[in-house]
Amino acid sequence: MNGIKSIDQNTLSIQIKSLMIYEFLKEYNKLERMIRGIFEKNIPLLPNTVIQQLYFYSGGRIGTYIDVEEESVKLSAIKYKDNDLFKELTINQIVKIFKKNSCLKAFNFEISSVQRATTEYSFYDCAIRLLNMRNILAHEMVDIQFKNKDLIELLTFDQLEKHNFEILQNYDIHVMDNMTQYIASNIVYMRKIIDHLRTLMEE
Repeated sequence: MNGIKSIDQNTLSIQIKSLMIYEFLKEYNKLERMIRGIFEKNIPLLPNTVIQQLYFYSGGRIGTYIDVEEESVKLSAIKYKDNDLFKELTINQIVKIFKKNSCLKAFNFEISSVQRATTEYSFYDCAIRLLNMRNILAHEMVDIQFKNKDLIELLTFDQLEKHNFEILQNYDIHVMDNMTQYIASNIVYMRKIIDHLRTLMEE
């Protein structure tokens, strides 16, 4: 503890940011697995029109590869499967498909605001903002600049302190910079979504 106190504020801020990026990506991986798991579990319950759309979108992701021996570029083969789990579709695509066509009931829920009792955020909007943040963190970890479209709700330091960040147990949370505060705020909401989805997967 004394060693941490002796470090300058800028170094502490960078350390906290690194820990929060790690925590965010760890929680996001959980979220992705849950979204895909619930999607795959509910495929047999989807209307035929949506199943047809999924086959159409999945087919649209046909890629190419280079055949060096034949000096040619070829299309990847996609075979039809009766019980297809549509692994080709990304989490981003799955979320946006069911945001437009809300037939997957497990995703039709809201998360209550931490700050405003009358405000709720839809799963779809939250998931898209978390995905936006994840994409930024996948390409930039130093000069991070988030926008409103990447954030669910900015929480105060006092509100963040009420939530369990074991990874920061030896740090003063008030030292984190504004962009790290964005990450920590999204982690709080992401955990709420994960808790809700976990109950659905256990049913």
